[in-house]
Amino acid sequence: MLMLYLTRADSDEGVYLQLPASSGEIGEAWCRLDSISDDVESTQIVRVVSDVRNIGQYIKNADVNDFGQMKKLNHIAEIIDTLGRSEYRLLEGALDAESVNDLDDVIAIIMSLDRYLYIPHAGNDRELGICLVIHGVKPFDESVRPYLDYTRIGSEYYADHGGAYAAGGYVIRRDNIEQALIDAVEFREPQGIGDMKME
Repeated sequence: MLMLYLTRADSDEGVYLQLPASSGEIGEAWCRLDSISDDVESTQIVRVVSDVRNIGQYIKNADVNDFGQMKKLNHIAEIIDTLGRSEYRLLEGALDAESVNDLDDVIAIIMSLDRYLYIPHAGNDRELGICLVIHGVKPFDESVRPYLDYTRIGSEYYADHGGAYAAGGYVIRRDNIEQALIDAVEFREPQGIGDMKME
C-alpha cells in the first residue's frame, strides 16, 4: 500500500491519494485541493502511509505536479502491492543502505531486491556480532565467547561492509558479504540470540 497526503500553500488541510491511481482519481484529488488553494505549484506530499515504513522519506520531495513523477510514484506503488512482509523489511533496509537521490533510485532498488539479504535477529551491532560468531563468520572458540565484545564485532563488520538495520534484522548487499553468511541465513534454521551458548 502507498498513500500520499497532499496539501497546498502550507495548509493543514489536505487530501489522501491512494496509489496506484488512475488519471481520473488524480484529477479528483486535484479538484479537492483546488478548494484549499488555487496555487497548484505549491502542491506537496506532507505524509506517506505505506507498508514500507521508511519509504516516505525517499519519495516525499517528488514533484507531484510533474506527470513523469506521478507516473513513477504509481509504478512504485504497483510494485509495492506485489511484495510480501519479508520483502517490505528487505526494501526498508535496502533504501537505508543505498544513496537515494530521486524516484529513479527508489525504483532501481525495488527492482533489484534479489541483490540484498535480510539477516534476522541482527537488528543492532551487538546482535549482528552474535550472529557473525554463531555462523562462524567471525570464528572464536566457545570457551572465549562469554568474554567477547559482540557490540564491537558487529560495529566493525557494519563499518567494513555497509548495509542497514531494519525491523529486527540487518540488510546488506549480497556481493558485500561472505558466502558462509548467505548460506547460514538461507539454508539453516534461523537461530535466535538466546540460542547461542555463552557458557
